Amino acid sequence: MDRLFLLVKPDVAALEPEVVYRLGQAGFKLFNRRRTVLTNEQASEFFNDWAQDPDFGELISYVTSGPVVALALQRHDGFAELRKVVGSGDEEETESLRRKYAPDELRNGFHISETPESVERDLRLFFPDTPVHPPPTSDDAKMTLETTVYPTLLQGLTQLCKEKPANPTAWLGTWLLDNNPNKPRVEEPAPISTA
Repeated sequence: MDRLFLLVKPDVAALEPEVVYRLGQAGFKLFNRRRTVLTNEQASEFFNDWAQDPDFGELISYVTSGPVVALALQRHDGFAELRKVVGSGDEEETESLRRKYAPDELRNGFHISETPESVERDLRLFFPDTPVHPPPTSDDAKMTLETTVYPTLLQGLTQLCKEKPANPTAWLGTWLLDNNPNKPRVEEPAPISTA
């Protein structure tokens, strides 16, 4: 599962719902989004790799001219598929997002982080409070289920069968909350006798 970063630039930011819908139709899972207006400093830091480009000043003016939308995405084979969906704006790409929304090469509507390293950097920049750890592998998820979830759920379902409550769903929900193995247990100290 690839983690991906897509920046929707100011001229397309108003169309965020349609862009997110198109990405969802293409199999991308959105796990975070943020709408913001970049300062010149933030934009210069983000586009630092293009600092030597003759159009760098114009690029910074463009991306700071209005709100941008940062999208954190996930998908198997995500990098290749995101490049395909966003496209380059060429005329033969009749269905690409750039072909549909981008007016020209500079105002191309989107920025894609091209490598896992740049994705992690961009996620930290736009989502500093979101952990940037890679998602668990299927083996990690299976191990968590087998060692934590299944035993607790089995205990709860066994107790449910023994008690046979009138509302089993509500009873099981309450039981799971009360018996969550990850829930901290706070025990009140015994009262001090003053004898």
